[in-house]
Amino acid sequence: MIFSFPQGGFRINAAGMISMLCALLTMSMFAQSADPQLSAITLENALKRTLSNNPELVVFAFKSASLEGESKTANLKPGMSIGVEIENVLGTGEVSGFKDTELTLTLSSVIELGDKRDARLNVVNTKKGQLLSQRRIRTLDILGEATRRYINVIVQQELYKAEQRAEMLARTMYQTVSERVKAGASAPLEQKRAESALSQARLSLLISEQKLDEYKRDLAIMWGDTKAEFTQVEGELLEFPNSLPFERVLMELQSNPHILLYAENYRVQEARLRVAQSSKQFDVTWEAGIRRLQGIDETAFVGSVSVPLFTQQRNLGEYELQRALLEGIESQKQARVRELSRQLNRVISAKDQALLTVKTLQESIIPTLESALKLAQEGYESGRYNYIEWVTTQQQLLEMSHSLIKAAGLVHLRSADIEALTGLSVFKKSTLHPAKTAQPSELIENK
Repeated sequence: MIFSFPQGGFRINAAGMISMLCALLTMSMFAQSADPQLSAITLENALKRTLSNNPELVVFAFKSASLEGESKTANLKPGMSIGVEIENVLGTGEVSGFKDTELTLTLSSVIELGDKRDARLNVVNTKKGQLLSQRRIRTLDILGEATRRYINVIVQQELYKAEQRAEMLARTMYQTVSERVKAGASAPLEQKRAESALSQARLSLLISEQKLDEYKRDLAIMWGDTKAEFTQVEGELLEFPNSLPFERVLMELQSNPHILLYAENYRVQEARLRVAQSSKQFDVTWEAGIRRLQGIDETAFVGSVSVPLFTQQRNLGEYELQRALLEGIESQKQARVRELSRQLNRVISAKDQALLTVKTLQESIIPTLESALKLAQEGYESGRYNYIEWVTTQQQLLEMSHSLIKAAGLVHLRSADIEALTGLSVFKKSTLHPAKTAQPSELIENK
């Protein structure tokens, strides 16, 4: 329960007590009939299911396989070519027919200079590191989304309990008002208002139950299920994650996955620059073979070597392009650091504001309203206060209890955002997952 009334805070007649006991017994029987294996799910279990069956992460396995193929291609040496050349065939006069035919059989290839093969392999190897960083960032995003959906279920569970409490209070109010109307102490109009309020409370309870089912399905969809096989999720809504000051987060920002990706991008671009630089070194094309001189019935060896001219000038444009791209990565990194700093500043501020709201509601507002509700009900039953004062006070307490639940949920949601943006573990073991042993961000390393 998010809040509770002091003992003796309101009076219930015998009929009301019997009705409440019947309702509690029904809820208890329903809870006992549920399958204990599917009754609850922890955050750790939800995250592991998400990682084990997520198509977005399977894509990285295919990308890794494609890099293996690219590595094999980059490691290939220049191919060999075989050629056949026939001269002085089917002419006229003295060279008619095949009398003076010259048949040449050649073998040719290219000698790569400038360590071009090593440069190509280096590009592929650095791409593998880049892919790992991309996978880690995407995994953080997926874990963050799964955690947010898990938190939504916890919040809605508490809101559903609050709606159950509201329905119970509305039922108690209706019974109390009905008794006063029968005794002639209150106007029939008040009974109609209480009856309408009870109907509204029941409607809100049904809507809240449907929304809870919706959020549970949203969570199950993260691991591919279209129906939630659990009845509830475990977690303490009013136990909050570690508070990380903005300065601490900024200090750790250089080592978070989003920024580390720029380091991998830099290595890839450096490797590409080396490929462009090695291309400035010319390659030697060679050819060797045997020539048959039919006219003199002799055989001779032939060979040739060719070297392209002005190779440096022709590859200068590609080299300058790759160098400019390399120099631009550092500027992109600094821009990303500033953008992340802005996002984190907003997220941490929103979390702190939500924490302040929770503290104020818990320590000041809700206890005061609980006392006021007790006075309003006692005053109504004794005739000192009217029905409107009792209803208004009760409604204020219910609204503040909803505000407390939503503010507490906001603290957890913003904490999940911090984990997704930084990769830092902010959730404590006793927060949303009392029995877990691994933090959400740590699951990335174990995957």
